[in-house]
Amino acid sequence: MRIAYVGHATVEMTGPGYRLLTDPVLRPRLLHLRRLVPEPAIEALREPDCVLISHAHFDHLDLRSLALVEPKRVIAPRGCGATLRRRGIAQVTEVEPGEQVRIGEALVTATLLDHDGRRHPLHRARATLGYLVESDVSAFFAGDTGPSADLGPALRRSDAVLLPVWGWGARLGPDHLGPEQAARIAAELRPRVAIPIHWGTLASPRVPWRADPGEPARRFASALAAIAPGVEARVLEPGAHTDVDPTSPRRGP
Repeated sequence: MRIAYVGHATVEMTGPGYRLLTDPVLRPRLLHLRRLVPEPAIEALREPDCVLISHAHFDHLDLRSLALVEPKRVIAPRGCGATLRRRGIAQVTEVEPGEQVRIGEALVTATLLDHDGRRHPLHRARATLGYLVESDVSAFFAGDTGPSADLGPALRRSDAVLLPVWGWGARLGPDHLGPEQAARIAAELRPRVAIPIHWGTLASPRVPWRADPGEPARRFASALAAIAPGVEARVLEPGAHTDVDPTSPRRGP
C-alpha cells in the first residue's frame, strides 16, 4: 500500500485495485484557517475510487474540495448524506460503526472515534468515524479523535496506523490528541508503522507551532520511540509518500 500524506487529515491510500482519499481539504484558505504549505496538485488526486469522510466538521468535510476531486463514491457517517447530495454527489454510502464496505480489492470497516462530529454546535449529534482499510496490508485512519476512543482488538497489529497529533488552534480540546497521547495509542495498537497526521498544514493565527510546523510530528516520533521502540514512526511532510510492504518484518515484540 502506498500512503501519501497530502496534509491535515487528507491521505491517499493506493493499492492493487483501489485508490482512496480521506477528508480532502485542498484549498489555500478555509474559514479563518490558512494553509502553511503549497497546495497539492489537484489533477493527481482527481477521481479516486472512493473518498472516506471521518466527520462533518468543515476542516474534514469540505464540499469545495470534494467538487475539485470528483470522487466516484463517498463513504461518510450516517447523517452526512443530505449535505453531500445537495452538492451533487450522487454515490454516497452512509455507514455506522462496525459496518463494512468493499471498494475494489479493499475492505473498509467503520470504527467509532471519540470526537464531536456535528457540523455546527447546534446541529444534531453525528458520529465521528475512523476507517480500517484492509487489502494485502491493513491501515487504520483516525481522522480526528480524543484519547477515550475504544479502538478495540480488531485494530491492534494493523500494518499501519494514521493518527492525528494536533489540531489547528491555540489549544487542544478534550476530544483531540496531542503528540504524546497519540504515541500512547500507537503503542497500544502495536502496528508496524505509525504515521502522524493532522499537523503542519492548516492553522489559525494563534496556533503554537505556526513558526515550526513540524514540531507536533517530531514530538510524536520522539515519544513513540521512548515507549514503543518496536513501532516505526514515519513522519511524512505534506506531499510525501511511503510504501508499506506486506512482507517486511515487524520490529521488536
